[in-house]
Amino acid sequence: MNPSAALQSSATFHLVGYFDDPYAGAEHELLALAGLLARSRPVQLWSVVPPHSGYAKQGVMAVQPFAGKFPRHGVLIWGGAHIPPALWLKYARFERVILQCNLANWERLFALIEVLRETTSIDPELVFVSQALRLTAGLPGRVVYSPMDIQPFLQAAGSRARPAGGPLTVGRVSRDAPDKHHPLDPDLYRMLAATGWRVRIMGGTCLAAALQDVEGVELLPAGAEEVGDFYQTLDIFFYRTGTTVEAYGRVVAEAMGSGLPVVAGNLGGYVEVIVPGETGFLVASQEEAWDALQALADNAGLRDAMGRAGMRQAELLHGEAAISAALAAY
Repeated sequence: MNPSAALQSSATFHLVGYFDDPYAGAEHELLALAGLLARSRPVQLWSVVPPHSGYAKQGVMAVQPFAGKFPRHGVLIWGGAHIPPALWLKYARFERVILQCNLANWERLFALIEVLRETTSIDPELVFVSQALRLTAGLPGRVVYSPMDIQPFLQAAGSRARPAGGPLTVGRVSRDAPDKHHPLDPDLYRMLAATGWRVRIMGGTCLAAALQDVEGVELLPAGAEEVGDFYQTLDIFFYRTGTTVEAYGRVVAEAMGSGLPVVAGNLGGYVEVIVPGETGFLVASQEEAWDALQALADNAGLRDAMGRAGMRQAELLHGEAAISAALAAY
């Protein structure tokens, strides 16, 4: 069945993921996509492992093949190459199979494509969360930036009123895992704190061994604050990762939507959404990161201008027009 015909049917979209970690970006992406698709089509979310209670409350069901509980018909959206295929796929009859390509692991991606093709007898349609990921994979497919509702961030930024004076606050949010943090980040945070900055890292308790006694550095577990409220405590958003290379990095777009200038490492899908010198800075070294942060610290007008430009960019990439285009791709 071709995609245009499928869009005319009333078939249910079944979105399959790992819903055990309440802070995993891939699953938040599936939740957001489900919310958008549900505007016009029936949707069901599935977890290949017992879902976290927070996800279960949002209607995520556990796949239980031997109890006969698994997607059987309609449109299958497989939430990424990190989700292993299963035998129950042989017993389903889908109209379409869509594979979310949101992990830079080509061996797993290529193997999953073959397994999905063999078990469902359908060539999976590939949806990449960034152009860089598609080009690196060297495979045909559509590029749809990570689905999200940017409006709450834009609205909060519109009423943002940071108090004058006091230390500048830089921070970031991510899963609380070492691979999400660059190995030089603790040194940078110590230098910033020593010169009077305030540093807030949500998803940073994994850095406690290096930073727990540093005055001015606050390490919060993932989910300690509502993410939109957390962004409003910052003046600058800083982001780079370690062994993990972000396929997209939705937190960067969220921070931009929140009116924050962004300083980010120059590796990751989010590079495509940052306009260097306009919405923030891309950096390749510790020295460049320090210089970019100091340039923003010394110029309140630049921080404000980049924050406003970031909001416009976030609206362009994740506003209603972008949502309509994304839904058409599915």
